[in-house]
Amino acid sequence: MSTAPSGRHRASRHAAPKNKANSGKKLGSVFGLAGISSVVLTSGSTVSGIVQAGDLRVTDNSLDEVTASGPVVTQIEVASNVARAQAASRSDDRQTIAEGDILALASNANNPVADITAVIDATPTMSGTERKSLQAVAATADQLDSLTVQAQDQKIQQAQLLISEQQAIENAKIQAEAAVQAALLEAERIRKIGVIAIPIDGNYQLSARYGQRGRIWAAGWHTGLDFRVQSGTTVFAAANGTIINAGWGGAYGYRIEIDHGNGYVTTYNHLSRIEVTSGKIIAGQEIGKSGTTGNTTGPHLHFEVMKDGLFENPTDWLWGK
Repeated sequence: MSTAPSGRHRASRHAAPKNKANSGKKLGSVFGLAGISSVVLTSGSTVSGIVQAGDLRVTDNSLDEVTASGPVVTQIEVASNVARAQAASRSDDRQTIAEGDILALASNANNPVADITAVIDATPTMSGTERKSLQAVAATADQLDSLTVQAQDQKIQQAQLLISEQQAIENAKIQAEAAVQAALLEAERIRKIGVIAIPIDGNYQLSARYGQRGRIWAAGWHTGLDFRVQSGTTVFAAANGTIINAGWGGAYGYRIEIDHGNGYVTTYNHLSRIEVTSGKIIAGQEIGKSGTTGNTTGPHLHFEVMKDGLFENPTDWLWGK
């Protein structure tokens, strides 16, 4: 009789500590797993494969098996929330971003960005390398066709932008050159202020002088100075000024009038050709060709000088009194 009670006593005594030990191990394993999952989740942004395994290990432990409260439940909730966030981040949008990178790479490849003067094809086509880049992300043939069309459109748009940029640079260059020429012309005009130039090119004869009387002139006397030359001889502006009139002048034929400021105006008459019709003029600049238009007795340049609307002697104005 002493053996059975003793055995039962020993079995009962050993059974209780055994269950307690198992419960402690189980609780410790849950804590350990939750802790490991927490650590893995913390680094989940860089090791995505381990994160998923850690999530599954934590969520496989049911709440019924957890005998502790507080921190363990909190860790499980955190793991669940992080798992949902990571699942959302692995949506189709991420694939779209990757495809966008490939499209950008394909559309920008071999663009002559570094050489703005290069001849740019307005309708570029996909290269073999670019097509292979698209094949790497295309799951189906239809998706490859769609990506190819998108990349082709982007290449054409990029080419059009480069062409527009080239045109803008070319226009700016033309404007800059025009500005430089205008500045040089203005500098030359300023340099020649006060300079008087003979208004005719080459050899000439003074066939009629200022004030000479005769019935051949409408006023009864000669109002200018005649330079006898062959038709087509170059005629120059006698001083800096601005053209105020250029065209047909009746008895004067083709005529140019230049305002020199301070009330002075010079006229160039009987021209066969007018080279400049408006704008600023500098001394010695070509403005036309001599001729016989209007009332003349032969080819020559009739040159006049007026001060405040009154005739003055061109000889005094050109060479001094």
